[in-house]
Amino acid sequence: MTSRQVPAPTIADQVSIPADSPWFQGHFPGDPMLPGIAQLHLVMDAIRVSLGRGVRLVGLKRVRFKRVIRPEETIEIAADPVPEKPGMIRFQLMIEGENACSGLMLTGPPEGSDA
Repeated sequence: MTSRQVPAPTIADQVSIPADSPWFQGHFPGDPMLPGIAQLHLVMDAIRVSLGRGVRLVGLKRVRFKRVIRPEETIEIAADPVPEKPGMIRFQLMIEGENACSGLMLTGPPEGSDA
């Protein structure tokens, strides 16, 4: 058996969204699930806490929603900058070790900055 060390993600967070969160209102009555836009918002929040509040979302690539996220589930967020692509961040949301959402986020400096 071969084993290898997997480095910890640069950006990591763990959250749980309560059932009474506005994110679940109307999505869907009797069968609540966290909308995709909310999942992406959670990733951006984690990125901003780690890299700075001024970071903004510029684009998305290869985003896949593979599992429904329900109220109160513990969501593990992991994200890593892609070294060969400045501003590109690979992310994944996991529920109990199962991939719920993954993709690439292209980030940029705040609007109006010279960076």
